[in-house]
Amino acid sequence: MPQGPSFWFDTRIYLAVATALLVVIVFYNPYVAVLGAILLCSLYLYGRERHKERQKALDSYLYTMSNCIEEGASYALKSLPLVMMIIDKEGKLYWHNDVLIDWFGDEVELGESIMGICPEFPLDKVWGKSGREVFSTEDKYYDVIHEPIIHKMDHEELIIAYISDITASEKVRAECVNSVPVMAYIQIDNYDDVLQGLSEGQRTSVVAEVNKLLAEWVAENEAVLKKYAEDMYLAVFNRQNLNKCLQEKFDILDRVRAIHIGNKIPVTLSMGVAADEDSVAILGERAQAGLDLALGRGGDQVAVHVGGKLQFYGGKAKAVEKNTRVKARIVAQALREIIDDADRVLVMGHTNEDFDSLGAAIGVGIMARHLGKELHIVVSQPGVSLSKLQEILADYEEYQDLFITSAQAMPLITPQTLLFVVDVHHPELSAAPELLSKVDRVVVIDHHRRSEKFIANPLLVYLEPSASSTCELVTELLMYFDDYLEFNKMDATALYAGIVVDTKQFSVQSGVRTFDAAAYLRRSGADPALVRQMFRLDFETVKSRAEILNQAIMLPGGVVVAGCPDNIKNAQIVAAQVADMLLGVEGVQISFVLFFLEDGGIGVSARSNGAFNVQVIMEELGGGGHQTVAGAQVKKGTMEEVKRQVIELSAKYIEESAENESNSTTRG
Repeated sequence: MPQGPSFWFDTRIYLAVATALLVVIVFYNPYVAVLGAILLCSLYLYGRERHKERQKALDSYLYTMSNCIEEGASYALKSLPLVMMIIDKEGKLYWHNDVLIDWFGDEVELGESIMGICPEFPLDKVWGKSGREVFSTEDKYYDVIHEPIIHKMDHEELIIAYISDITASEKVRAECVNSVPVMAYIQIDNYDDVLQGLSEGQRTSVVAEVNKLLAEWVAENEAVLKKYAEDMYLAVFNRQNLNKCLQEKFDILDRVRAIHIGNKIPVTLSMGVAADEDSVAILGERAQAGLDLALGRGGDQVAVHVGGKLQFYGGKAKAVEKNTRVKARIVAQALREIIDDADRVLVMGHTNEDFDSLGAAIGVGIMARHLGKELHIVVSQPGVSLSKLQEILADYEEYQDLFITSAQAMPLITPQTLLFVVDVHHPELSAAPELLSKVDRVVVIDHHRRSEKFIANPLLVYLEPSASSTCELVTELLMYFDDYLEFNKMDATALYAGIVVDTKQFSVQSGVRTFDAAAYLRRSGADPALVRQMFRLDFETVKSRAEILNQAIMLPGGVVVAGCPDNIKNAQIVAAQVADMLLGVEGVQISFVLFFLEDGGIGVSARSNGAFNVQVIMEELGGGGHQTVAGAQVKKGTMEEVKRQVIELSAKYIEESAENESNSTTRG
């Protein structure tokens, strides 16, 4: 490498020192001094020429190096194994390297949009932010690192993006994900009821057909199936085949339901499926919890824990009424012990209580009074049902100060206080959710299909989706609570009213046990005349009904949708009544009535004649309920937006139901 300027500077110092020495020598020997001067001048001239040559060589070297670095940097930018580009808000290219063309295969000019050659590029996600995004196009996966910059000339905001091809690693990751284990607990949820009354040959044929269909299903999904009880199975398969099952919406439910070998009741399955967990132990817990949840919702469905979320499939068959009351007797005996240990009993239903909620609460009060316990019913707010019930109970001393608010209940809570929650199990829909966090001893009695959200750590749960109403469940508990249990005419009438309102005058979801409960209440003094009095309507309500019916529209598939004007009083109650009325219209299978909520948002009352499960539709809107009676509250959205959602969801549900029936028929 050529020497720098500092070398010539040092040389001149040496020459200066030599000159000084020559001056001294002049005094001693002039001839030697002259000779030294000539030599010194020669050295100076030689050194200067050498310095010029070296300086020229250094400049040439630096120039060459500069050009090499510039060319190398340019080559590196153009030849890096990733795409580099600068774009604006519309995706217009300001600069890019050659790899962009190599990867995406089309010639692109500066000023054109990146979306023209790569429509999948996530421009909306990367604009104005620093970070990274992954996107795919055809069979390729790309990772985008993006950073906002400012153009110096016109101060325009741009984005510089670095795109790398991660197809190989993504494929490996996908293979790993697809191969992780999935666990499923499977149960024939009406095994005894299906086989009841069949000959031994028919029993064997039904069970063999179920086993055959399950064996075919696991073979299709490359799974392992183990039967560990006469109606219980365990299946293990991988994530890739779970995705296939999700796409097919677990059509094994429809295949099994289509079995008809002498059985009068369709065979139904319930499954709990779990995936994407850290250990096999957690998989097992999640799968078992999913099965319990599916059974709690009435069976004939699959509860899938996947990706940290819970999804439901199926739920089309009606919950089959149990023929025995063994569970009711056991629960009644357990309740007697639990109430006996309490110092005070509080009961609450759901917000905006109806007659089923209030009647069940009064039924629980019968048990508490029989054991001499202080009783209070916590209500959310004054409503039509509560007002009419209070009018009838006003002349009876035992019902004075029975109904209290949440604020009045708070000071009454002690460690031994027992809280009953009836006709609801969703904590946020209860009359006083704040009580649930204050009371340690909670009992849940409900007839709705179990939802994902459930009251935490209850002491006892009595959940029967096959029951017509919570009042029916409470009435059966009263039958077995105590042989010497007595209750008056008003107690029996309140329970009877709850059954009447939820069965639509015994026309919906009414089984043998429903009529047995009603007969028991009639023998105990229930007065149908008082029930009719509670159900009477004022003239304004009748006019409101007519106004809603006038706006109702009939859609294909037997679906009717109507909306309440915003000036209707007690809109929620009126909407529910109109939804019930619409089911009486020829050809109507599902009715939806929308109304404005008092605290903002849109409410939906949904009813079905039993052919379809409106609970599944309402769960899509964040609600829930029962197969024939459900509802939802949508906090964001206008009346027209929610109506459009309801129409789309119902059309999709009916279409899928028709496809599944067609597929089942084809297989049969």
